[in-house]
Amino acid sequence: MKELVFPARYEFLIEHVGSEVARLVVAPPSGTLYSIELAAQSIRARGEGLFVPMYALSGTGKTTLSSNLRTFLPSQFSATVQHNGAVSFDELKAAVVEAVRSRAANDERIIPLLVDHRESAPADTTELASIKRFLRDPLGRKVILCWPETSEELAKSMSADYERIAGRPPIPLPLHVEGPHRDAWVPIATNTLQLSNNVESLELLGVDPRDYAPKEFDTLGDYLRAISDDFTRNRLDILQRTRLPIRMAVVVVSASTDPGVLMHLTNSSRFGFVDGNALLAATPASVIGKWWADRRGLLTQMIVQLDARVFGLPPAVTIPILRRFGPEDVKEPLESLDVSNKGAASIARNIKRSDFGKYLLGTAKSTYETRGTPSSVSSPAFDLLAERGFTHGADKELNKAVLEAIKAFVEINGMEASEFKAEEKMSFTPLIPDTSFVLNNEAVCIEYTWRSGDYLTNKNRAAIAAYILGKLQNYARELGYVE
Repeated sequence: MKELVFPARYEFLIEHVGSEVARLVVAPPSGTLYSIELAAQSIRARGEGLFVPMYALSGTGKTTLSSNLRTFLPSQFSATVQHNGAVSFDELKAAVVEAVRSRAANDERIIPLLVDHRESAPADTTELASIKRFLRDPLGRKVILCWPETSEELAKSMSADYERIAGRPPIPLPLHVEGPHRDAWVPIATNTLQLSNNVESLELLGVDPRDYAPKEFDTLGDYLRAISDDFTRNRLDILQRTRLPIRMAVVVVSASTDPGVLMHLTNSSRFGFVDGNALLAATPASVIGKWWADRRGLLTQMIVQLDARVFGLPPAVTIPILRRFGPEDVKEPLESLDVSNKGAASIARNIKRSDFGKYLLGTAKSTYETRGTPSSVSSPAFDLLAERGFTHGADKELNKAVLEAIKAFVEINGMEASEFKAEEKMSFTPLIPDTSFVLNNEAVCIEYTWRSGDYLTNKNRAAIAAYILGKLQNYARELGYVE
């Protein structure tokens, strides 16, 4: 949905459909086309190029006409050359040189040169003299120089000034451009939507040009802009309906049985809520610390917007989870240590007692809770797993196991949750969290870091802070706050 577009201007349309734009171009009325063909014949008869000021209301199709003369009269015109530089003899000539060099030697067609960046800034006498000189140069003798204007008065004044310098033109100038007949507007808009978005059914896009009456608009551009504006609003409404608030929690899985140093990295009045100042103070010399130090305002914004929290997950919670939901190469050594395979209800109770479980339930107090002594079974079992290592992708399987436990936990506690994913992109954002799920109409993203030993100690404060700041940086980038 984010990629859907409805270009209402020719320049924007070219960016999205490229050569397919030929399928959208509709010939102007016969009167306008006759004037263009007469101009071509006059250039050949006179042996000099022609300056053609043209005017019409914005959105009539002046740029479209000038950019597609080859489409309308392929035997008379070659591809249009866009000129965005100064209106001087040298620059006009340079603009055409490349076009001449790239076409066949026997191609005698006229080259349209479009000056589309000077609307409401008509050429002065010096520029008009340069145009005259260029159009009488051997290279410029087969050029039609199109100069679109929205103001009839400015176009007429410029035409009169050029006539005084270069003499009477072979066709009446300025050229009044008429756009495609209104009967063609609905098909043009329909094809624009379909080609720009590669869809066949307009119902999928939420806007149908057939619902808009061309007679109610002055120009094709006005008609397309009205549809484009509604299309944009409709797209935003859909995105807002499908976009969810995002919560992020960092979970430090280790042998630690209490929150330890996390209490010094979080807000004392909000359970687990990370403290930006404390994170920066913990790792001031690191690259990530310096990066965020230059963006303190954004750091606060990201923490608040993500409701960023950090929790520890002790062995008493993780080992039963891994015994039941972990991969086989984890289950087997745990079984050898006589770790019992507990049921989902028992595992859910363990999670519920933890700080992380209370966070998921929304029943946490203002501070962490320190609980009892470590299990005589779970702690040695965790140490064994730590010896095997948590790197080289092993942690991904462990993350999936915790996600399965969370699924059981929310179901047993009667919570509404869906879209459980591990290492997958969420539907409405480029983010790929370790695990994610939708809970109470919020997207909950969990980022795990598996560490050996009693990790939540003061000596690891800087490493933990850097890890949290790194995750916040990733989220800021993926959500479009920084590049």
